Amino acid sequence: MAPVLDGLGEKLAEKWMSALAAPGLLFMGAAAAAAVLGHGHALDAGLLRERAGQWAAIAGHWPVVGQVAALAVAVLASVAVGTFVRTCAEEVAVGIWAGEWPRWGDRLAARLLERRVRRWDGVQAEIDGLRRAAEAHVRRDPDRRRIDELAARRDRMVPARPTRPTYTGDRFAVTDSRLRGQYRIDLATCWQPLWLVLPEETRAELRASRARFDAAVAGSVWACCYAVLGCFWWPAAIGSVAAGLAAWRRGRRAAAAHAGLVEAAVDVHLRKLAAEVGVAAPSDAPWEPRLGTLLNRLFRKGA
Repeated sequence: MAPVLDGLGEKLAEKWMSALAAPGLLFMGAAAAAAVLGHGHALDAGLLRERAGQWAAIAGHWPVVGQVAALAVAVLASVAVGTFVRTCAEEVAVGIWAGEWPRWGDRLAARLLERRVRRWDGVQAEIDGLRRAAEAHVRRDPDRRRIDELAARRDRMVPARPTRPTYTGDRFAVTDSRLRGQYRIDLATCWQPLWLVLPEETRAELRASRARFDAAVAGSVWACCYAVLGCFWWPAAIGSVAAGLAAWRRGRRAAAAHAGLVEAAVDVHLRKLAAEVGVAAPSDAPWEPRLGTLLNRLFRKGA
């Protein structure tokens, strides 16, 4: 039992350091540099080394207990900052990335959604026009290749007509609407029972993809923290822009990957869920849409 607990402790410590302590220590170091240098001496490495040497000399005269206490306070402070950012990231994931904006952002959300819908409708209209021409035998292969190119461009925006002001919000919402249209299931109602019948490797992959998305959202919150620090030390503002762009790109890729995995998990394992709860599907059909309605009713407990 002891080796198992030791291994678990090492994994928890590694996760704790990578997720909370390390980013917090980096931010505290940047904050200390901002306090020393400010805008006037923003890139003065000599001044920073001199001030760090003075602090180290002062700490060197402290007793060992005092030095250990100072180190513990620094680590705990960095963990507190990291925990605060992680907590904010959970709300940011729902409130901003998923497109569920507060009321004061309704006007901006409406404008962004209108812009996204206009772009998506324009591409879809071109696809529909080319398809009508192909059906009328006006044009053949060149149009089919163009249709494929436009369809890929449309799907990069979002596979269905946008309903949210953000790409990630639309990507998650489209997964729900596509599954509802295909199987007539309510994903929010059926997901937890489906999770129980998923193989462990599938669940591990879903957790990993969700963790990548959460890490990208946390990165965007860190970028905002560095943007605030940039008001006092301008190199932090440059770092916030780079971190924000990286988080945005990573978040879009992670959201698309996670939504695709959720949809694939339903496609592959929904029949297994139906069999586990005694709702049998006909053997001569891939899926009977009425079964989705039965599963919804079953897991809603008749509500």
